Amino acid sequence: MFDIGPRLQLGSEDGTIGNVLALIVGLIGVVWGFSMMQAQATQLDNSVNTSATVVKTSVVEDITRRGSVEYYPNVIYRYTFEGQEYTEGNMYPGGQEPDGKNLRSEAESVVQNYTEGSQITVKVPPGNPDESFIKAEKTNHPLILILFGVIFTGFSGYRLVGERYF
Repeated sequence: MFDIGPRLQLGSEDGTIGNVLALIVGLIGVVWGFSMMQAQATQLDNSVNTSATVVKTSVVEDITRRGSVEYYPNVIYRYTFEGQEYTEGNMYPGGQEPDGKNLRSEAESVVQNYTEGSQITVKVPPGNPDESFIKAEKTNHPLILILFGVIFTGFSGYRLVGERYF
């Protein structure tokens, strides 16, 4: 057994190692979610409108761990920024994926808005021109990750400390 402090002993039989690991996972979730949120906000605030040409559209089929099928709209576009040509496929800032759709027709309805060869306006962050995106919207993915992290941190923190003092 490793003694790290008066109240924290690794290797004890009360599940302390699992609680410490859960606490670390929770903190990583909070930090990662906050980082994603900051990246989205920065890209939205500093992006520049640029004309792009839609190169390819498709609906991507993904089988989840539970065995269900989700469909994702996929729009690949090409643009030139400061003399350099780029090809990207980001729908949202920060490289966030669009939400999966339960029905193929839902994903197809998103893709219908972008026909191959058409001109669209994309947002390009000047500091990272290879991270352009189509929709200037924040996703809720960072908030979900932060919430997950807070729950993990709260429960594991209580299990580590709270049960001894409350």
